Amino acid sequence: MNGIEVAVLAVTLAFSLGAILLVATVVLKTVHRHHVTAHEQRRARYLVMLSSHLAAPGSIPELSVKEAQDDAFIDAVIDIRNTVVGPSVDALDGIVDKSGLISRQAARLRSKFPLGRRLRAVVSLAEIGDSGAARLLMHHLSDREPEIRVQCARGLARMRHTPAIDLILDRFATETPWVRSRFSEALAMFGRDASWPLTAFIRVNHQHREVFGVPEAVRVLEMIGDNEIGPALAELLYTADDLEVKLAIIEALGEVGGPMALRPLRRMFMSDDWRVRAKTARAFAEIGDPSSIPVLATGLNDPSWWTRRNSAAALAALPGGIDPLYQTFERHDRFARDAAAEALADCGELIAARMRFETGEATDRDLLLIDHMEQPGLVPA
Repeated sequence: MNGIEVAVLAVTLAFSLGAILLVATVVLKTVHRHHVTAHEQRRARYLVMLSSHLAAPGSIPELSVKEAQDDAFIDAVIDIRNTVVGPSVDALDGIVDKSGLISRQAARLRSKFPLGRRLRAVVSLAEIGDSGAARLLMHHLSDREPEIRVQCARGLARMRHTPAIDLILDRFATETPWVRSRFSEALAMFGRDASWPLTAFIRVNHQHREVFGVPEAVRVLEMIGDNEIGPALAELLYTADDLEVKLAIIEALGEVGGPMALRPLRRMFMSDDWRVRAKTARAFAEIGDPSSIPVLATGLNDPSWWTRRNSAAALAALPGGIDPLYQTFERHDRFARDAAAEALADCGELIAARMRFETGEATDRDLLLIDHMEQPGLVPA
């Protein structure tokens, strides 16, 4: 062969290979589309069948083994489970038990591979939330695959299986930050049932040299929003040494602390760490007690900009807190005036002052605020 023939042959082979790949791609997409369409059709049929049974128990025929093993049936059960409440849940659980769905998904989860099949099984068990799978999910909280551990925790939370709370907490110290964050989401799903186990976990571990999981546990309590644990968290604030734990407790007290948290928070406002002082100012704003106004007023002179800023924002949010902000314009501290002006602008005072100025009804403090905002170097809001 000469060079031209070799080149023609190479081009022909490349073209043929490209044509084969194109045809294969089209065929695979067609097959996939057909598979998806058939899956959705079967799923729709199962949804109708399950809905009919829930409306009139016993009105549908027995499921065949093939139907009960169909992934479309699992998807239909999950869809129904996420929409029904009350007695309908029990009726659906009866269908699930009768179909043997839980036992088949359990067998898939127990298998060593493939991972995709195991993940599909554990997600199905988590979504269905049948209490019959609780023991299996608790066992696999120590599974070798992180995502399976996470889905087990989520499934146990969906079925509100409270014995799993302590087991999940026991794994906090050994899990990666990502898994701990996902475990935290699951614990929050337990609601108030998890409040005191979480509080006990924090109390036992918050002074250890390594506080893995303690800040996350505090944040879960904040998400749950159980006011009854406010006093316990306030007490722990006195003994917490780790900065991250302390900041998490302060933030949580803003949500659940109430007036009983004011005393320890005032103490935190005298901390040498500006991060603690800044976080405390925000907590005062969340609690919303006007008795914290004098403390926040001192924060306007804080060396830290973030503490001044948060103190000013907190004052703007509290009844009677506007007056101390205006009083800063009579001081020589430019940083305090800047923080106050920003907070007044954010809460709408600047716009109101300018409107009164345009109508000739501006007060003395309106003029002070406008004058400060229009000084060189400041951008009017």
